[in-house]
Parts: sequence; C-alpha cells; structure tokens
Amino acid sequence: MKRSRCSTALLIMLGLVLTGSVTVSPAAAQPDGAGPDRWELRWQPRPDTDGVGAFEALEDDRRGSHPEGSPHVYVDDDAYRFDAHLVDRDGSDRMRNEVRGMRTREGVPLEIRKDELWRLSWRMFIPDTLDATSSFSHIWQVKTSDIGTPLLQLSLPIKNGVPKIEARYWTRDDAVHPIATHDLAPLQNRWVTTTVEWRSADDGYVRWTLRDDRDRPLVDQRVGDVDLFWSAEQYNRPKWGIYRSIKSAGLQDTHLLIKDLKAWQHGPATPPVQLPPPDTSPGAYEAERVGNLYEGAVEPVYCRLCSGGRKLINIGGNVYDFATVKGILSTETATRQLTVHAIVDGTQAYRISVNGADSIELIMIGTPDRVSTAIVPVPLINGINTIRFYNHQARAPELDKIVIS
Repeated sequence: MKRSRCSTALLIMLGLVLTGSVTVSPAAAQPDGAGPDRWELRWQPRPDTDGVGAFEALEDDRRGSHPEGSPHVYVDDDAYRFDAHLVDRDGSDRMRNEVRGMRTREGVPLEIRKDELWRLSWRMFIPDTLDATSSFSHIWQVKTSDIGTPLLQLSLPIKNGVPKIEARYWTRDDAVHPIATHDLAPLQNRWVTTTVEWRSADDGYVRWTLRDDRDRPLVDQRVGDVDLFWSAEQYNRPKWGIYRSIKSAGLQDTHLLIKDLKAWQHGPATPPVQLPPPDTSPGAYEAERVGNLYEGAVEPVYCRLCSGGRKLINIGGNVYDFATVKGILSTETATRQLTVHAIVDGTQAYRISVNGADSIELIMIGTPDRVSTAIVPVPLINGINTIRFYNHQARAPELDKIVIS
C-alpha cells in the first residue's frame, strides 16, 4: 500500500520526537536571523521540587528589618511568592524582597555573558494591592553584580495619573528609556504572561511581549542598538520580586506571584569561566571560601586579578553590609600579622574586629587594576578565630583574601 507524502512526513516527525532529535522552540516569534532549532531550554524550575534553590541567591529582608514577616520569599503552591510589608526596609527610603540569578538543578549558576542571546518567559499575578507608584517600583530587573544601575526592568510607574506597567532599559549615564507601556489595572488580579528577549552585547537589542490571561497579545515591542553588556569581568542575571520606594503615598502590604519560569539560550551553552586557583599556602584564607559569612549586599563576584578568581564586593557603607572570615586557626594565643589583599579604589578603609573585640582601622590605598596589600597586627586566641570586615561610614575595599603569618 502506498503512503502519501504527508503521511510519510508525519511518521518521520513522530520518530524524531520519540528519539529526542527535535528541539522544541519557544512559542514567541524567533529573533532576526535565528532558526527554531537553535534555541535551547536551559532553565525551567519547579517550585514544589526545586524551591528557592532555583535561584542564585535570595534578597529576603537582607537588612533584618522585619523578622516577624519572614520568610518574605517562598513557595506558595505552584508559584513563588514575594511579600512586601509597609515596615520592610532595605535602606532609609526603600524596601526590597527579591531573588537574583538562575541556578540549575546541579547547583550551577547560569551566567549570561557577552554577545549571548537569551529569552525569559514567566507568568505573574499582580494583585490590586501592588500599586503603581510616583517613585520607583520594580518587579523584574537584569543587573550585573558590580554595577548598581540595572540594564533592564519591568516597573510599575504612574504616568499622567494612570497606573502602568513599563519595560525599560538604562544607559551608563543613569538615564532610563521606556520600551513600551500598558495600563496596569486590566492586568491585576489575574495571571498574565510576559517574555523578555535580549542580546547581552554592546550593540544588543531587547524585545518585550505581554499577553493577557486568555493568551491574547497586548504588547510586542523591540528596541535595537542598545548597550546591554557593561562589565567584561562579570555576567548579567535576572532578578524577580518587589523593589520599591516607600516615598509614594497610598502604599499597602502586598505580594507578587510568579510561576512557569523558563529560560532559553540561543546556540550552545557557553563554556564555564576558567578561574585562577585559590591560594592554598599556610595561613591563607580566601574571602569567598565556604563557611565565611556575607551579610546584607555583600557577595562574591569574579575577579581575574584575585587568587581563586573571586572577591567580595559591597562591604561597608552602612551597618548591614559586612563580611566575616571564619575558621582561622592559631596554635597559640598571640599577636600575629594579618596581611589583607584587596582591590582598592583610591583611599578606602576597613574596620576589623577579631573574635568580636573592639575594632581597629585599616586604611588601604590602591587602584582598581591591581591587588593591593596592607598589614596590621591582630590578637588571635589558641584555637579557631573569626575576623569581621566592615565600615559603617563608607564602602570598604573589595576583599580578595587574608594571610596570617
């Protein structure tokens, strides 16, 4: 019996699907010059099994302003929930409860690097208590770890008296540029779907699509010739959650829900970054070693100049952002020499507290293109010691490692 060409084609396609040879592309339209077989699904977390470990890090009331409300970021049925209370604070004029980055089930962060093309899609439930504001109110961002200004955002502004949802990109001069806006009220109290696609390049582009709860298109806007890679040493990563000013009138306790998150990368996965080896000599302790304590905004980031390939940034400037190097072994109670290795921008200083004792000041001078060192005597006890690095008045140097001699 003869088969029609159509039947034969269907059988071939069925065979390819059963053998796993077909790559299913995302539903959104392909970017310019891209074929559907080039998109690879890199991330699709399940809240019930992956939990908040699906993200690279939590920023859940990192200042400890509202412990009674914790957790502020958690799994709620099949979604991730972000709570925001009027008493929450991440500084004197703002609050923040977010997650940042994407982590595979193997625990490896997904790093969005230069000239890569990514597409993120998720569903979100914006209740009517999550107000648009006259000041800033963001529910999604793309940032790099060592630059404060975001590259991309979804925000909830009030424009001409009307609450809106707006996609934006930023430029290096801290100027914000709207991509597209839509009225917020018709989207609240229902599940809507959004997709953001962008190329992390000096001459990148960004495309934002928004669909309603019946999967009808509301927005599909693309902007080109946008600089979306600012830091050659770091990588771009998305953030979800509520980050808003407390200066707007009429704010309420509120929340945000997101689910069905997916991330595709165009082309093959980028090979991992090759980092310099850590210093394993006697008395050396890397700032990023497992067991050390990072509080507030402090986090390890890449550093091509540093041993181990990482440094701690955002130490100091307030009482919240500090780092503690733990597990420092001494075989006697004695004063030892502490050599601090750090990236310094001009003249900066640490306050250093050993085992909780009164602090001493260590002033360092240097330039960001090299690792600088400074030596200070410290009193250690016989056994295990901890050393805390902080500065309540100003940002401190970026910590590479310490060496005890």
